[in-house]
Amino acid sequence: MNKRIYHYIAHPPTNRALFASVVVALALVGCMDLGLSSSDEKEPDNQVQVNLKSAQSQNDFKDYLTARLTQLPTQNDYGIYQDDVVATLESSSEPVADAANSGSGNEEFSGTNNQVTGVDEADIWKYDGTNFFILKQAIWDYHYNEFTTQCYGNGEQPEIDVASSDSQIAPCHPEPTLDTPAQIRVVKNDKTSLATFDLDNTNPSELYLKDDTLVVLGNKTDYSDNWGSYQNWQNGRTDIRILDVSNLSTPQQTFKINLDGYVVQSRRIGNELFLITRFTPNLEGISYYPNSQTEIEQNENILQDTPLTELLPSITINEQQQALVSGEDCLLADTPEQQRGYPAIATITRINITSGEFSSRCMAAQVDGIYMSENSLYLFSTSYWDFSEESNSDEIIWNWGQGNTHLHKFEIESLDYQGSAILPGRLGWNNPRYRLGELNDGNLGIVTSQDSWRNPKHYLTVLGSVNDQLTNIASLPNEAQPAAIGKPGERVFSVRFMQDRAYIVTFENTDPLYVIDLADSSQPVIAGELEIPGFSDYLHPVGDDLLLGVGQSANRAVKVSLFNVGDIQNPSELGNIIIGEQGSSTLLSRQPHAFAGIQQEDQYRFAFPISVYGSGNEDYWSHSGLYLFNITDNQLNQDGALITNAHTDNDNYQYWNDWDKRRGLIQGNDVYFLKGSDLYQANWSSPEQISEKF
Repeated sequence: MNKRIYHYIAHPPTNRALFASVVVALALVGCMDLGLSSSDEKEPDNQVQVNLKSAQSQNDFKDYLTARLTQLPTQNDYGIYQDDVVATLESSSEPVADAANSGSGNEEFSGTNNQVTGVDEADIWKYDGTNFFILKQAIWDYHYNEFTTQCYGNGEQPEIDVASSDSQIAPCHPEPTLDTPAQIRVVKNDKTSLATFDLDNTNPSELYLKDDTLVVLGNKTDYSDNWGSYQNWQNGRTDIRILDVSNLSTPQQTFKINLDGYVVQSRRIGNELFLITRFTPNLEGISYYPNSQTEIEQNENILQDTPLTELLPSITINEQQQALVSGEDCLLADTPEQQRGYPAIATITRINITSGEFSSRCMAAQVDGIYMSENSLYLFSTSYWDFSEESNSDEIIWNWGQGNTHLHKFEIESLDYQGSAILPGRLGWNNPRYRLGELNDGNLGIVTSQDSWRNPKHYLTVLGSVNDQLTNIASLPNEAQPAAIGKPGERVFSVRFMQDRAYIVTFENTDPLYVIDLADSSQPVIAGELEIPGFSDYLHPVGDDLLLGVGQSANRAVKVSLFNVGDIQNPSELGNIIIGEQGSSTLLSRQPHAFAGIQQEDQYRFAFPISVYGSGNEDYWSHSGLYLFNITDNQLNQDGALITNAHTDNDNYQYWNDWDKRRGLIQGNDVYFLKGSDLYQANWSSPEQISEKF
């Protein structure tokens, strides 16, 4: 069997490397545009794995972690990154309590729109049935027009020299200063303001609420807080404040926690907070991308005197610092041959928000996102390697259009590692976690796409844990089920897994909705297909037989469709509503938390924000607000909207202000609309009678 060599695309450290990568990318684009490809498309390959093995010692792990710091790049090294090598280790203060089941809270109101029932997701507001907790984010001055003398000596912006490895990509700015501190607003649902408290010197971005405990989560504020480059991860810090809000007028801070590294994503189950962070050690004098033997020798001298503990992240709880992870019992990926890696660590940390106890696992690997069920955590990332069939070849085969998805599974209760897999294709840019879903039998379904320029290919793969390995159980298309997912040229716009089904929407000119039968996950079948104009980029199941699709119509207006999927072989559209004209849009297309829905007796009510073009204003923006809908007797109906802003000749308001910070909530006949940090309220039956902001 020929040896297979795996490659990653790394983010280049210097302008010279950036320039080289851009040139290569443009060259590849040119080739692809001519119908050429850097490699042939490949069907799913069950034999390519990244399983874990024990490191021989702590020094073995240290050597891997620092390998790239002590080696010169090859000719094409700026395009190589070590195959997704993982080190797993555990550190624990005390055993953590069993995770309790959780949901959206009081069933009488719509809560955060979570992907998985029982797994809470952070958002910019939370509600306990009576009181709103609203995050008003900090305003910082990043001094983008100023340059510090600390870096360049004269305070002037340096000239960029693409031929110099010493040029910095980002100019050196002064430290950011806080203009307006972040705040938590506590507002009762009768419009009474109960409390406002500042969160000084922190940059919070999201909240969790469990009973009388409020968790405020954010990152250290720095102009270089940038996922796009490894060199910008070195000063990362995650800030967590846990507050007792049993007395709303005087909340008490119970824990102040700081973790080294930036948050990738987080989840909450019961009293336990799960954080996935990314960390790069910050060593004085280290050249993170050495380009000369002198720099190599300098790095070796520094690393020789640096213990492994200084290369690993720490955690500080109420000013008491300790190691977040240890270097014992490390696991590394059993790859065909070890290649260069970058000193980047992804950490899974589980914190009990009542006791402050924690446990952690770390991986020397890239993590782009997560999918989490009540029992399992999946970490995923994308690589753009391809392998050479030449047994002794170290040649890089670029694969920009296709890519591969790397997946690692951990059990929630113990954080035990349960296997890894590499799948052909990517998860896409829009809500990639929705392309994964655990099925009724505990197996995982995942949809990936190889997006070649003319003929994208899409795969549904079922993975299962067998003897601590993540094994390919089945996939579509296959020999027995050769039908493609999507017509030629169509791309996947949305995916939703629910119980023993998967719903997939592809689009080029029409909107095919595919219903995949996964009742027997070892034999997936495309059971039904429906073609309609437009496309849905968000799918939401309503009960067992109905499916909502929100996206765009054929003329690019906002379209809401109701599908009957009760007969899995014959899905049908029961009705649709089109809002506005070309240019209209909804935040729900890329932010699932913008959706609010609740079953109320014999009808299902739902709402989400829409920005409307047209409607009497020709091609101009008309208005924006929270639009209301209901489903009664399998019929889709529109119930008006809470309009907060409208176009007038004297109104210079821009509809995109606070666009990412808009949410809805339904409680009885009351509907609430969050816009920025302001609340509005109306009765569902008369939403035009909207309240003043409060």
